[in-house]
Amino acid sequence: MKLELALWGFVFILVALAFLFPKTRAISLSVIGVTILAIVSLVLIAQRTEPLPRGAAPSTTAVAQRPVDFEQFHLEKLDESDPGAKSRISVKEIRFDQVRVEAGAERGSVGMIEARLYNDSASYTLTDYGYYLQVQDCIKAVCTTVFDQRGLASVSVPPNQARDVTIAISGAGTRDAAPIKILGTANVLLTPTATRAEPASSAGTPVRPE
Repeated sequence: MKLELALWGFVFILVALAFLFPKTRAISLSVIGVTILAIVSLVLIAQRTEPLPRGAAPSTTAVAQRPVDFEQFHLEKLDESDPGAKSRISVKEIRFDQVRVEAGAERGSVGMIEARLYNDSASYTLTDYGYYLQVQDCIKAVCTTVFDQRGLASVSVPPNQARDVTIAISGAGTRDAAPIKILGTANVLLTPTATRAEPASSAGTPVRPE
């Protein structure tokens, strides 16, 4: 601030000299122009380096926070309360069969996937499963994956039993998501990727009379 005042004072002196000495007026005006340019530069530099007041928001755009994944949060809580749940049934002990495609709203589109989930464990009830879904469009014996999806879902399949499950296609039916179109023949690959289980309940087991 003091430097700016000194420069303005110097400008006023040069203006006075320009009027008092016409012969050096051109030189004085040139120096005045350079001085004013220096003052403007100092003002701009001072504004850029001026610290923000306490509590003021920065001018840069804040990074958007990621939305909370409540499903993942719930699964983490389950893992904390029952650490052994994910290892009671191996992935090899569950399987999908009778996999079929349910048509979507548009002709030739895929709406959802239905399948039968088998629990081959003899001791534990399957409570959650992870999966990897691939939808392929097969044209002239060449199959191309046109959609894939990973997910986790809850279920209750007692030992050596099976249950029918439905897997919704993410984004299907929404305005922004393009429908999955099958131009040839649909081929669905559904692979289990994770399990969570609990000991089979003995409730409901008939008691033999002595």
